[in-house]
Amino acid sequence: MRKIWKKLAAAGLAAAMTATALTGCGGKESAPAGSEAQTEASSEPVEITFWHVYSENFGAPVIKEMVEEFNKTHPDIVVKEVYNPDMYPGLMQNLQAEVAAGNPPSLCMIGYNYIKYFAANFNYVSPQDVLDQYLPEDKDYLKNTFLDNVMSLAQVDGKQIGMPFCISAPIICYNPELFEKAGLDPAKGPETWDDIREYAKQITDKTGEYGFYMQEYADNWAVQGLLESNGANMLQDGKAAFATPEGIEAYQILADMVLTDKSGLHITADEGIQAFCNGKVGIACVSSAKIGTITQAAQFDVKGAEFPGFEGKEKRLPTGGNFIPITAQTPEEQKAAMEFLMFIMQPEWLSKWTLNTGYLPPRQDVAEDPNGLQAHIKDDVLLGVAFEEMQYLQPWAAYPGDMGTQAEQMFADTRDKILDGTETPEVALKSAQDALNKMLEEQ
Repeated sequence: MRKIWKKLAAAGLAAAMTATALTGCGGKESAPAGSEAQTEASSEPVEITFWHVYSENFGAPVIKEMVEEFNKTHPDIVVKEVYNPDMYPGLMQNLQAEVAAGNPPSLCMIGYNYIKYFAANFNYVSPQDVLDQYLPEDKDYLKNTFLDNVMSLAQVDGKQIGMPFCISAPIICYNPELFEKAGLDPAKGPETWDDIREYAKQITDKTGEYGFYMQEYADNWAVQGLLESNGANMLQDGKAAFATPEGIEAYQILADMVLTDKSGLHITADEGIQAFCNGKVGIACVSSAKIGTITQAAQFDVKGAEFPGFEGKEKRLPTGGNFIPITAQTPEEQKAAMEFLMFIMQPEWLSKWTLNTGYLPPRQDVAEDPNGLQAHIKDDVLLGVAFEEMQYLQPWAAYPGDMGTQAEQMFADTRDKILDGTETPEVALKSAQDALNKMLEEQ
């Protein structure tokens, strides 16, 4: 397992989050509040708010359990967890509104693809600064607990914006029962995108069910893996560069399955994942974070395979998930927020989180601990696939400044145009690329 984590470092994640400086757009790194003088201690418990994006059927029960146990064992602190619907775009919209109203949360989950946008537009305090100022006995906590390449997931220009929490990779889940009905080997999953299209068409032709579904959230995460594994680049030398022959060719495969073969399904993520669990889709490309949801809901024994590649080309997969910055305003809240982060980063809680959601833990020792995930990784095929894919992980493309939210919405709109048949991949991708590069020039 140690080799896999070293490969993750070699994959270039240390350079993942280099981009715009933290000034000029309203965001900045703050010194710990009250750094010149401690405020007077209060006899009342310190109350902090923790914003997350996990619903009752995905992650929220573990979040609630973490919060309840922390509050029980830390009587001087009260953590209130707040669910934000619509995943990262929804949280970012709510964060903008609450910050404008002067009521920011103490902690919040930010998708890696929004890290540059967050750093440029919101105030935060570095976790190391909080440790140095308020928890000096734990000042070496970060370097003693996390690998440098993992910490870099939550950095911009070398500045630590927050704490990495969730790491996910796109994986393939498939229904062996539909494979068998379609005359495919249920013990052998697809390895290439040519396999995906061939298998999907055969499933549809032989069973009448859909052959393939790729998750469709309001972002470009899964599609990034498709395009970049064929040699395209979401960002190259500071410019959008995905509307190349390689990018167009890769997107055409997805469009052909939906529009020509009628074997691909084009619906929202929740609907598509449910359709797979109900046995209506043979192959699904989803986040490893959905492993728990899918295995619990599926009406069959789910099999797994690595994200497909292209013959003779290097596989490049986007790192999904989120980091947690400290946005608390007062010294008491900042110290309490850091204590809560250290609590949920314990191997016990990270193991529960991984087993419930499928997110990979940010701590290496969780995966190697015999009392942690070691046995589960060996026995759980889907989780094992996700860990093996860590060697292919690349940065989730993050656009700078105010472009963060606009870029993700543009990618979602582009996907709809292509899969609705409104525009060809070539037209839609070139239009999106031109629009993004114009926006980049104006930054």
